[in-house]
Amino acid sequence: MVSRNFTAPAPDVRWCGDMTEIVTAEGKLYLATAIDLHSRRLLGYAMDAHHDAELVVAALNMAAATRGGDVADVVFHSDRSSEYSSKLFCEACDRLGVVQSMGA
Repeated sequence: MVSRNFTAPAPDVRWCGDMTEIVTAEGKLYLATAIDLHSRRLLGYAMDAHHDAELVVAALNMAAATRGGDVADVVFHSDRSSEYSSKLFCEACDRLGVVQSMGA
């Protein structure tokens, strides 16, 4: 777990994810990201007109692909929003071997 320690001793130890709303002239877009807490490198992202579990799963999948697919035991920290606590996201973490960590 992260326990408010947002650093990592090496790459692919701890990642963090978040979503943000971007207002454009054509309407709102939502951006989900996955960042390595060691390098602060953006590993994965996804954008869509809807914020949902598929969006955060897409960002996680891109991050895993960026790291070659072997991301077992990476700790992924996020807030407790419905997208990150969804069955779909939990199943994606299980499939990849990623350990979830959520803020209080």
